[in-house]
Amino acid sequence: MSQRTHHQAATRGAVALVLGLGLAAAPLTGCTEDKKVTTPVVTSSQATGTTSQSTTTTDTQVAEVQSPPAPVPQEPPIDPKTAWKDGVQSYQSGDFATASSRLRIAIEQKQNDPYAHYLLGLALWKSGQLDEAEGSLVRSAEMNDQSVKTWINLARVRLDRTEFDGALEAADRAVELDGQSSDGLHQRGRALDGLNRGDEAVATLEQARTISPGNGYIANTLGYLLLRRGRPQDAVPHLEAARDRLPQVAYVRNNLGVAYERTGDVHRAAQEFRAALQAGDSDGKASASLARIEPLLRDRIASQPIPEEAAATDQPQN
Repeated sequence: MSQRTHHQAATRGAVALVLGLGLAAAPLTGCTEDKKVTTPVVTSSQATGTTSQSTTTTDTQVAEVQSPPAPVPQEPPIDPKTAWKDGVQSYQSGDFATASSRLRIAIEQKQNDPYAHYLLGLALWKSGQLDEAEGSLVRSAEMNDQSVKTWINLARVRLDRTEFDGALEAADRAVELDGQSSDGLHQRGRALDGLNRGDEAVATLEQARTISPGNGYIANTLGYLLLRRGRPQDAVPHLEAARDRLPQVAYVRNNLGVAYERTGDVHRAAQEFRAALQAGDSDGKASASLARIEPLLRDRIASQPIPEEAAATDQPQN
């Protein structure tokens, strides 16, 4: 074999060896991220009889293997009859949020039942959903415009929304249907107060008090209104009546304390503020009132004269 033939055979063997090594060096696919794969490419130059090696880079997209999302558990559908039963029970137990959700389902089969809309309205109101509550009570009133309770509670919802004109309209409708409804007159007085018609509000609440003298809430509203109008002496008997009926209601005790304070009876005022604290004082008014009055109370005690001992005089003690 000539030297030139031997050289060509050696060259072909080297090319085959390099190709084999290049293929063996290629990485496996199937990982969870993209890889850069470098593959040797061999070129041959016939003019020189030599070989040269260059590289090209290709992007190999590797699909990520993901597990399907777990199914979200769903409550089985509730039929309207069961929803009505559950809604009524939840309302009676004081769970107004559950009552609202169940009664919404029940209403599908009770679209023409004014009581169903009425009860849904109350549940929505007591769970703080005032807009929807008003809508349900309006629908109930449209179906049965002779229901005094529906108009009274519609007035309450509108008062909570500070819609005083609408509240007065609903309360007036209740009073038109039943002129002896102390609850209707109560809401009417509150609406008039909201509209800054104070004299009318006082007269309406006094009428409600005459009809229901034992209603502590009406007594508190009237006393509070008189207190705000600068008549603490007139407010005291109404607020005392409210205190006797509602001894564990913090704002009633605080209102009476303020009335005592403004009439100069700081000792009894302090007692009422402390009672309000014990009853809860959720808005902090009683603690603020007590902090305000305690310095006055200390000054009053310090200014009282010390009585003389009985043995220091021959005069009889009255």
